[in-house]
Amino acid sequence: MSELHFKSVMPVLRVTDLDTSIAFYQGWFGFKMVWRAPNDGGGEGCILEREDVAVLLSTGDHLGKVPAFTGTLYFNIDGVADLYAALKDRVEMVWPLEEMDYGTLEFGVRDPDGYMLAFAEQRS
Repeated sequence: MSELHFKSVMPVLRVTDLDTSIAFYQGWFGFKMVWRAPNDGGGEGCILEREDVAVLLSTGDHLGKVPAFTGTLYFNIDGVADLYAALKDRVEMVWPLEEMDYGTLEFGVRDPDGYMLAFAEQRS
């Protein structure tokens, strides 16, 4: 197992309107589209990237008929207070900017399909 090395994880999210989701991630968080193409079996997909973070969005039914995810996608970032100030009155907030007991300053939002996104900055 010593040769095993995890480099990154890329969530794949089912979205209802690809253009709306692309605009959300590009406009609010500065992601850039690096790939877009039809999915095998229907729908369309794209990969958005920012620094070492990637998100794949898809309208394909292979991910189910409707967007669904029971967790939270955490983005570890620097400058969380500035991002919160820029977004707080413009997107759906799930929880406000707050210091957490486990050592982060963070807040949560929902994307256009209801996915919960958290933005956290390590404080300790």
